[in-house]
Parts: sequence; structure tokens; C-alpha cells
Amino acid sequence: MKKRLLLLSIIICLPLLVSLDPIIYDSTYYANYKSPEGIQFISYTDEWNEKKLQKLYEELIQNKHGEEIKFLQEVKVVGEGLGDYPSEDYDTKGQYHALTNTITLYHGDKYTEPEMYRETLAHEYGHHFTYYYFPSHHFPFSKWSKLRGLDVASIRWDAFVNYSTNQYGSYPQEIIADDYVLLYGSTRKVEVKDVLTNEAFYTMIQHDNQQLTNVLELSKLHSYFEEKTGLTIDKRRLLATPTLKGINNNTLSFSVINRANVAFRLNVKMYNDDKLLTEETITAITTNDSDGEVTFTLRDLDFADTIEGSISVLDLNTSIGFEVTLGPLYVNSKK
Repeated sequence: MKKRLLLLSIIICLPLLVSLDPIIYDSTYYANYKSPEGIQFISYTDEWNEKKLQKLYEELIQNKHGEEIKFLQEVKVVGEGLGDYPSEDYDTKGQYHALTNTITLYHGDKYTEPEMYRETLAHEYGHHFTYYYFPSHHFPFSKWSKLRGLDVASIRWDAFVNYSTNQYGSYPQEIIADDYVLLYGSTRKVEVKDVLTNEAFYTMIQHDNQQLTNVLELSKLHSYFEEKTGLTIDKRRLLATPTLKGINNNTLSFSVINRANVAFRLNVKMYNDDKLLTEETITAITTNDSDGEVTFTLRDLDFADTIEGSISVLDLNTSIGFEVTLGPLYVNSKK
């Protein structure tokens, strides 16, 4: 019985110990805005006035939420010189502090428009959301970690004593916050022109740890999230991993989600007898008559015996995407 009580105390207290707010409260702020839910938005830089803080709130509520939003106390925007954190964390854009139910957004004199914090705000709110509904997620025995298919040995479970930004994508707290972003976070539309220049693939909403199973395909996990939160996941934001159907002449064909306005970028390296011949990048966008298939024609495939690379997937309706590693694929019969 004592062991159970000790374990329960650890589960409750550790998230709080992990997230102590490093910023000393300063009442000499530049502007503030109080949301209808009672959340205080406070600016500690003259780049952010009340109007911008209100728009920041409007960005926040685009993230799907439930009763947990009532317990978010504050969103701070701070500029340079306020908030002491290690030099290795200087580029940190946001942080959630569970002890105070507070989100701090850094570099407010550099990121001067609300949309510049869109994904950071979604991720930090993901911490607030997941600590509320899944308080044991930072332990390897949690139901979430099992449904997520995490390899216990490859995940860092010691964030509360040994956090390092170099291992950012390996901490369960960061993984589940990104899960929230992909399943419930705010989205945006993508312009075709940004796909053609590849800009959209560099800025798409994706999981930080691309080595994990694609969370958008884990239906049992989706059901668990919906059961615990009471919030449904919009099926229109889910994406499946492309499956290679075949290689015919110079063409690779993939089975993909049967949905229009999904962009695919194939990046391949072609080899002959282990010697690199060439690299090629091709983009395709599905239409209503794509019938769940995309094809890519490679110029130099006839001269290759092996190809490897990756394929990126991006939904133009949401900017949600991911990248999958390919290969090696053997394209010559002598292999």
C-alpha cells in the first residue's frame, strides 16, 4: 500500500517539478489582455500591445480544447533579457510551466506577429492538455506509451532530472505534445505555389520525432484520446503512409490516401554498383480522379540498379505532413 501511495505521489508531483517557471514575475508589463475564460495574456516587450495579445488568444483557441482550458492561467510574451535559461536553450521559442499553468513565449521582440507563434503555442498548449488528461504519460508503463508503440529503451524518461535540448524529440513529454498538435492542433491552408518551391514541405506541421510510427495512423490511440478527453479527432486530418505498388520502366507508383489536394515529394538517389549516379526530386499533387495512386517518372532509372531516399506527404488543406524513408529499392533484375 505504501508503495502505491509513493508511486501516486511521484506521478502527481513530477510534472510540477519538471516545469518550474524560470521567470521571476515582473508587474511592470507593457500590455495585458484577459480572455473570456479568464486567461491572462501579458506582454513584457513593447512590440506586443493589447490588440496583438487578443489575436494571440484567437490563435490559441483554434487549438481544439475542452474543460482543461479553464485551468490555463497565463500566456506571457517576453523579449530579450527577461528569463534566464542555459545558453544551449537560447533558441527556445516557448515553454509550458505546469506548476503555474503558464505558457511563456520567448523572443517577443523578434516574433512580432501572433501567427509567428502558431505552432509553438499549439505545442505548449499540448503540454497543458496532455498533463490534464494523461498525467502519467511521462512514465513507460502508461497506457499512452503502450498504444503509441514507444520502444522503452530508446526513449528518455529522465526529463525531470536530465533534460537536454539535444535529446528533445526523445522525451515522452515532447512526443505527446506533438501528438496533440497533429491530432487536435490548429491548422492552415497551403498555397500550391509554396509546394512548387518546396517551401511548404519545410514549414509543414509535422512531428519532431520522425523515427516514431506515424501518429496519424494509430487508430487505437485515437480512440483512447477521444475516450479520455471527450473530444473527437477530425478524420480529415489523418494521413496514411504511401505504399510502393511497383516499379515499371522509369515509373514508381505508390498507393496513397484517396484524397484530393495532398502533395507528395519524392527525393531519391540512384546507384549503379554502389556508385551514385544522380539525385532527383519530383512533386505530385492528388486530384479528385487520382484514385488513391501517385506516380513518379525518373529520368535515369534505366541506368540504376538501386535507389533510396524519402517521400514527403503534405495535406494542402491543413499543412499537416510527415516524411518516410525509402529504400534501398532494387530496380534491376541482376540484383
